[in-house]
Amino acid sequence: MRFIADWWFPSGERHIPAWMLKPKNDMRINGRLSYQGEKQIKSTALCKRRGLALDVGGHVGLWSYNLSHAFGRVIAFEPVEDHRHCFARNMIGRDNVELHPVALGKEPGKVAIFSEECNSGYSYVSGPGDIPMITLDSLRLKDVDFLKIDCEGYEENVIRGGIETITASKPVIIVEQKRDMAEKLGLPTLGAVDLLKTLGYRVVDELAEDYIMVAE
Repeated sequence: MRFIADWWFPSGERHIPAWMLKPKNDMRINGRLSYQGEKQIKSTALCKRRGLALDVGGHVGLWSYNLSHAFGRVIAFEPVEDHRHCFARNMIGRDNVELHPVALGKEPGKVAIFSEECNSGYSYVSGPGDIPMITLDSLRLKDVDFLKIDCEGYEENVIRGGIETITASKPVIIVEQKRDMAEKLGLPTLGAVDLLKTLGYRVVDELAEDYIMVAE
């Protein structure tokens, strides 16, 4: 791993720190350069409750670190081992963050994850493998206030495995919907957004293929 742009990244990572270091993207939150900073601020600002936040697709902690300042507790999910090592370094001193070394999906199983060396954020479920996959509902979490889902096209499956949790807690949700990635995985292009609408959610903002949604 290497330290650049205020964060620890996998040693081959180039794309994300290069983006963060561009003058037009210079936004600091809690003393560090942020990635997707505008999305973080706009989505969390809608939360009236600040108890528990979930970070699905935790990567190296670019969201979890800031969520840990805004919420009493953060639970993150990251299936890629190299990313978890960086996550741990980036969370030093943040004792309210819990990391699960699993993928989330619509049913339990084991999967493989492809991760691009120079752009580690481009990591997605690529078929069967040896990485554990669980459902969100299996954790029986209560009073979830915020849910961020970014897993390169797999978002609809994450929601299908978390319908009980979502309908019980009605968290503010920000969900990525990269149309080409969903299609690559055989899912509808806006499947996650459409599914959330059937659960009583509406879109309040769209920021570069991320949808901020709240329950009616």
